[in-house]
Amino acid sequence: MASNVKTGIGFIIPFGALIGFVLSLIAENFVLGIFFAVAGILIWLLYLAVMETAAPDTMGNFIILFGVLLALAVFMNFGWEQNIWGGIEFKAEGSVMALLVLFFGTLSGVLYRQHITVSDKTLTAREQELVDKALQGDDDPRVIVVKQEAETKDDEEDDYDEYDEYDYAYPYYFDEDDDYEYADDDD
Repeated sequence: MASNVKTGIGFIIPFGALIGFVLSLIAENFVLGIFFAVAGILIWLLYLAVMETAAPDTMGNFIILFGVLLALAVFMNFGWEQNIWGGIEFKAEGSVMALLVLFFGTLSGVLYRQHITVSDKTLTAREQELVDKALQGDDDPRVIVVKQEAETKDDEEDDYDEYDEYDYAYPYYFDEDDDYEYADDDD
């Protein structure tokens, strides 16, 4: 199966968990919402590991999203309760626990996004395999193109140092080959 197809099928898991989370909130079963938030991201990571596909670029955003969903479910279950007269009472312990879950969920998602942008410059497993085969001199060598940035030269800054203010003062310029006689040349 192609890697794009595997990744596309893998997106069914977090979207199914998202639908399950919304349905659990509608049913006011907040513990089930916690289960959907945690199980959705864990099963998706397990699927990506078993199918040996690369995590999509949006994986950090999904981690942040499921961290927010988990914090919301924790707050709804432990952060408030309804009193006997129908009012709402906030619990400090549950609210702090929800904030901690939100903090660590967001932190892990942001760090994962940072990890993706740093590790984009490495070779994929297939590219590394081709490089190893080429270095060993196997019978099927391939051309390897190394990606690198072009070097920029700062020659413009050096030109200003050699500039003389009288170099361009006269409208007529002549070369050494031009036959120009000076007034004091009487030879």
